[in-house]
Formats: sequence, structure tokens, C-alpha cells
Amino acid sequence: MDDTASASAGNGTGRRRIQSADKATEVLLALVEAGKAAPLRDLARAVDMPNSLAHRYLASLMASGLAVQDEITGLYDLGPTALRIGASALGRLDPLRLASEAMPQLVASTGLPTLLNVLGDRGPTIVRWERSYVPFITTLSVGSTFQLTNSATGRVMLAFMPEQVRDHLIELAVSRNLEQPPAKLLERLEKIRKRGYDEAESVLIPGLAAISAPILDVQEEAVACLTLIGASADVGRIKAKAIKCLVETSTRVSQACGSNASFS
Repeated sequence: MDDTASASAGNGTGRRRIQSADKATEVLLALVEAGKAAPLRDLARAVDMPNSLAHRYLASLMASGLAVQDEITGLYDLGPTALRIGASALGRLDPLRLASEAMPQLVASTGLPTLLNVLGDRGPTIVRWERSYVPFITTLSVGSTFQLTNSATGRVMLAFMPEQVRDHLIELAVSRNLEQPPAKLLERLEKIRKRGYDEAESVLIPGLAAISAPILDVQEEAVACLTLIGASADVGRIKAKAIKCLVETSTRVSQACGSNASFS
């Protein structure tokens, strides 16, 4: 039986997998990873198969509209069916649900309360609170807001939005809420974009520390923000671990939302 008809057990799950479908998927994913139209030889190399075999799978993908070939250059690219599938998948995403589902594990890993925030008309607003086993007393609650420029939550959201929108929101925060942005705010926002998180301590509420990371969409813009919060002493004791867990969680959720986020 050749590879186009054979089947094998898949990863011990009891389900059977069609090898030809697996190979065709590999070729399709190679087109995705290429990021642009690509020649046959590059796609074949990416999936480690002979050019002739890769060509057969590409022909099958083209027949279903998952791939197209430019008649002049001969380069292959994603087809209209692939675009419809991608658009449909993006339309079904719910970033807040995905972030909410990740919060219990984040609390379990760090021992710190976790907040889910979105940008509202009054500033970054808490929409979900996952409590931890560590006693923690604060006036914050679901519906509470943070300052846009003087909180880790606000700065993270500012760092991942279009510059024109960002600058307008900063101007509004200063004029409407009488905020006084920290010195070198734009430099700090650039740093946040590179490392994927920000932190704040005792700026708005004495004795309180926070670490925030964004939930990004396919346009690499912040649609929400996860924030670890707690007493400064509690956060300080596990700061490195907390940052690692938070950034890993926000990156995983962002990638599920179509982002290519990767921070270091």
C-alpha cells in the first residue's frame, strides 16, 4: 500500500491517521511558514521529500483551492480556500475566553492573584479576577480601573497599539485624568515590546506590586492584558518565576489568537 492510501495509529490515541493527509498537511504548513510565495524546491526541502512527491501534494492542494501557483514565476502560495479557512478560524476566536481559561493554571504556578484586563473608556479595567490561596486585601475588584501611563497594565496595553492611537490615549489621560506620565515613557514602551511584560510597585497603591503581559491578536495589538498582583514582599520572593510563567502564558494565549509573539 503506498503513502496515499496507508494509515497508521496516531500517537497512541487509538485514532488512525491517513499518511497522505499528514504529508499534504506538512506541505500546506510549509507554505504557511514560508510567509510568501515559494518555489517547489524550497517547499520540498522544508518537508524533507523529493521534488516530484512534493509536486504531487501541491497539485492536490491546488485542486482543492488550498494552494495556487503563479503561471509566470511558478511560485506556490496559499489559495482562496486556505484564506477562507483562516478567516473563519480567526472569526471564531475569543481572546477573553482563552485568557480566562489560562488563569487558574497561572495562579497555581505562581501563587499570586491574576487579573484579566481590557481597555475601557475609563482606562484599563479589570473584567476577571482569579484569586489565589495567599491572603490578599485590597480595594481593587472587578470593574476597577488602572491609570493608563502609571500602571504596568496600562503601559503594556499602550506598548502594543498603533502609535497614533497610543499618542491620542496618552494625551487624553493627561488632560482628562490629570495623569503625569513617567519620564522616558516612550522608551519604556519600546522596552516592553521587546521583553513582553512590564512591572510596577507601590506607585498607585502602597505595598502593592504588579507584573503585566499582553494578549495579542493577529495584528500584534493588545486586546487584553494579564496581570499578576500581590503584596510587594510576596511578588518579590518569586519575581523571576512569576515573570517567566506570565510571559509564557500570555505568549501561548496570544499565539492561539493568531499572533506570532515571541519574547526574550
